[in-house]
Amino acid sequence: MPDGSHLLTIRLRPSPALLAVILIAHFAGAVALFLMNLPLMATIPLVLLLFVSAVLAVRAQAHKRGLSLVLAADGALRVCREGSHYDPWARVLPGTVLFPAVLWFALAWTAQDGRPRRLRLMLIAPEVIEDQRGNTQWRRLRTWLRHRTLESGPESLNPVDVV
Repeated sequence: MPDGSHLLTIRLRPSPALLAVILIAHFAGAVALFLMNLPLMATIPLVLLLFVSAVLAVRAQAHKRGLSLVLAADGALRVCREGSHYDPWARVLPGTVLFPAVLWFALAWTAQDGRPRRLRLMLIAPEVIEDQRGNTQWRRLRTWLRHRTLESGPESLNPVDVV
């Protein structure tokens, strides 16, 4: 994939604020389900599904501790855990959403035979990035994502950029 050179390495950490927002949204969804007067046999599985989603969101936030994103000039990205080897190079998938306060994007790794191997969704807020120089890393990541999604082909020509 890339020639080994990379533009930027961004260290991540868990975000208590982002976690609180995610949990509040899950709780609000569960309350809304109970207020909809659905049959109990429909409400219980949906609430359990929301609970599993909330647990996965807590795990995803905790997993960001010691994680780094390595951005390459050609649009590839690696996810690296502190003290371990790099994952293979990945690509950002179409459908990236760039809000001023949060980034939502999907990464895909491909196997050697060219088939998709793995998919990972990432939700990143400015406080998730360990940056001693203000928001420099945040701005660079936003710019990099915007350019990568624009260059990935006509089917993804439109990253959603909410300003």
